[in-house]
Amino acid sequence: MRDTNGSIGIGAMIVFIALILVAAVASTIIIKTIEDLQQNGENTASDSRNLISNRALVEGAYLTFNGAADCEATLYQHAGFGGWSATYTVGDYAGGDFLDPNNDGFDEATSNDATTIKVDDGCEIIMYDGSDFSGWSARLGGGDHSLADIRANSRPPNCGGSGCNDEISSIKVLGFEVEFHMKLAAGSRDVSVGDISWSISCDVGSSAATDSENIIVGGSSFLDNTNTEGLEMNFISSEILEVGPRFKVEATFKNCSPEVGDNIPLMVHIHNGATSYYTLPIRDLSLGTDILFRS
Repeated sequence: MRDTNGSIGIGAMIVFIALILVAAVASTIIIKTIEDLQQNGENTASDSRNLISNRALVEGAYLTFNGAADCEATLYQHAGFGGWSATYTVGDYAGGDFLDPNNDGFDEATSNDATTIKVDDGCEIIMYDGSDFSGWSARLGGGDHSLADIRANSRPPNCGGSGCNDEISSIKVLGFEVEFHMKLAAGSRDVSVGDISWSISCDVGSSAATDSENIIVGGSSFLDNTNTEGLEMNFISSEILEVGPRFKVEATFKNCSPEVGDNIPLMVHIHNGATSYYTLPIRDLSLGTDILFRS
């Protein structure tokens, strides 16, 4: 009988210890699960706050050029329109796009090597010293132009100290150009410039067209033409914007050429943030018009 009682006691102790171990494991799992749920909840709350508060607001949309959607400009290597040539339709061309505007894998242009340019009548172009729309810029209208005849610091256009000849590394051919004035909404967290983009949509005959760009592609800066470091140049992708300062964005519409009476949907999107929706009521195509508020 004593042996039997002893065996029962040892067995009960083993079961008791096993229950303690099971409870310890279970409590560890429960605690870990609660921590994971808490972390996921915090991440979800943070993402939700970003989606709600991280927003770019448009305060104005000023018409800076109203030209033809089929404008073209052709750069030439030499005087007399000789040597290599590269033709650019409406749009922004920097880096590899400047060298290969046809996007066919063969470079038609060479940086810092152009001497003459032809611009379609009624069109305008902006030439830049830097390969990313940085440095000095020079704006030209329609006609045949010798860059060697454009003197340094002439107004207009405005070239750098060595003039425009053999100094062009990026170019914009303008069709319909708008300068958006924006700011981050109150409550937004700091936002990388490279995370902000805009897009519009329009009717082209029986089909729809869209134009969309990251704000660094067309060029963007604070209203006084400086970047976040106080230098007189455009933003780059890695720069960080804070709530408060207003900034401007140069937007060239490549596919859309709005006409009076059109209502153009505009969206401004922040990656991992919110999208702001607007309508651009085209009531006046005079240069300088704020087409967002029809003033």
